[in-house]
Formats: sequence, C-alpha cells, structure tokens
Amino acid sequence: MYDIITIGGATRDITFLTDKGKVIETPENLTEQALFCFEHGAKIRSEEVYFNFGGGACNSAATFAKLGLNVAVNCRVGKDDDGDSMKKNLNKIGIKTDLIQIDQERKTGSSLVVVDKKNGDRVIFVYKGASDFLEVKEEEINQTKWIYLTSMAGNWQEDLSEINKVVERKDVKLAWNPGATQISTGKKELENTFKNTEILIINKDEAIEFVGSDEKIKLDFNEIMDAKILLTIIKKWGPKNVIITDGPEGAYAYDGEKILYAPATSKIKVDSTGAGDSFGSALVASYMQNENIEIALRFGVLNSGNVVGEYGAQNGILSKDDIEKRLGDVQVSYL
Repeated sequence: MYDIITIGGATRDITFLTDKGKVIETPENLTEQALFCFEHGAKIRSEEVYFNFGGGACNSAATFAKLGLNVAVNCRVGKDDDGDSMKKNLNKIGIKTDLIQIDQERKTGSSLVVVDKKNGDRVIFVYKGASDFLEVKEEEINQTKWIYLTSMAGNWQEDLSEINKVVERKDVKLAWNPGATQISTGKKELENTFKNTEILIINKDEAIEFVGSDEKIKLDFNEIMDAKILLTIIKKWGPKNVIITDGPEGAYAYDGEKILYAPATSKIKVDSTGAGDSFGSALVASYMQNENIEIALRFGVLNSGNVVGEYGAQNGILSKDDIEKRLGDVQVSYL
C-alpha cells in the first residue's frame, strides 16, 4: 500500500539560460497576458545549459519522497537511454518505479526550457512522446491512500474515468493539478471529477479559463481577476478545497469556510520551472498528515519558494524538517 501515487508526465529537461529575450505585456488577453519574444531569425547563444529531470508526475513524486512519504509514480517512458536514466534517478531519490510503463515504440518525453536570466521566468517547449500514451488502469492504482493527478494527454478521458472509479469505490482521496488540455475542456466535461476531488490546485490563469467556460457566469474584468471570486465559484463545483496560485503574488486557499492567502517566499528567483509541482505536492503532503489547510499552504509556498531559487524542477526541494523550521516565516492572512 502506497501513501500516494502520482500520475502524469515524465520528461528529460534541457534548460537554456539567456538574457536576450524580451517580455511584451498583453493585458488585453486575460489568459495570455505577456509574451516572451526573441528577434526573428536570430541565433541565440547560451553560456549556461543544465540537464535535469522533469514532468509533473516525477516532479511531484520527488517532493513527496523528500517529505518522507511512500510514493510511486505512474508515468510512461520510452525504451531508451533517457527512460533508463529517469528510472535510475527516481529510484535514487526513493520513489517506487513499479508503475512506470515502458513504451516499445516511442521516445521518452523531453522539454526545452528557455529561462530569462533577468527574472527567472521561462517558456517550455514540450515533446510528450511516450507520456501521451500512458494507460491508467484501476487495478494498478487502487493500492494507495491518495492519488496526486497532474497533466494528462492522449486518451485522458479514459484515464480520468479509471481514476474516478478508484476514488469512488475505494477509500482513496484525490488531489488534482489539471493540465492545459483538461483546462481547455472546461467545467462541463469535468464535473464528476470535481466532485471527487479533495484538493484542486490551479493557477490564476487556469481559474479564469475554467470560470470563463461556464456560460451561465457573467463577470466583468475586475470580478474575473479577483481570486476570492474565482475560489468561491469553483468551490461550488464540488472540490473540498480549492487552491489558486498567482506566481510571485503568492497563493490562496478556500475550504468552504475561510479564504486564506500566503505571499510567495522566494527572495531570489532564477528558474520558475517546477514551481507549481513543488508547491502543490508539498501542500498535499502536509494536508495528508493533519488536514490543516493553513499549515499546508505554508508548506507549499516554502517549498516552491526554494525550488525557484535553483535551476531545474527537482532541485531545491526542502525536507520536512527544513520546512517546519521556517513555518513562522509565512504570514498567512484570512480574507
């Protein structure tokens, strides 16, 4: 029996650092408010390149393992050197690899992460590869107390159906950090999963897109930009706890009774890759211990604040002792 199984992507990441990019603000686009741009036709030279491991399922599993939980990852890699390297890395950091599927035809997923050296923001180019063909099976994921679900691709509707079966038939709780494909589908197609979700974790842009997908809801610009309004609307859809992250502005949590806000803790941001995964998984790991959403929120912002201070999605993850020593550094407000 596992404490938690993470489900989703696995990638081999290459991180390029550059100071040649330019950010162009596009506030008129609610879900695409800035663009990271380069000169057309230019050859961009990078003096620093890092090779790391990534993917939502693997990143989150790394935090769960560092925080002392018995965790397995359910992902799919190719029968290649990258896939072998990923399995060895996961085993090295204490993650069970029994549920990893090996694709005989497709390559392990990979990502090119372009990081702006000036502020740590990034753009990621993703090749899903074998991850697109993950087959989630009820009989493989039912021996756990929790499921942490990240971005899904391929036949994700079928995979989601298998996950819902486990949550409904077993005493299993679901924490869900949906990906772009699920977000773009909108509220209507995901109603059953919302009702089965113990903790829903999304960023503010995703929350805006989710709420905007419900044609019955009419909000003006100021209302749809208000995290408190977004939280209360999404909470009515069924999740027990709704978490909205807002990048350097911090994060919000709502359990149906109180809305909490915690500012970001990172003093130096060099790479925002993996910030969401490190936040969500640390928050869930804490909640699994005591179901205290305020303490869980502190865990999330502290872990993600440290991860963005290093290059790579799985570097900078804090131990439980490290986080507990710093809990008082996070000033949580009741809104």
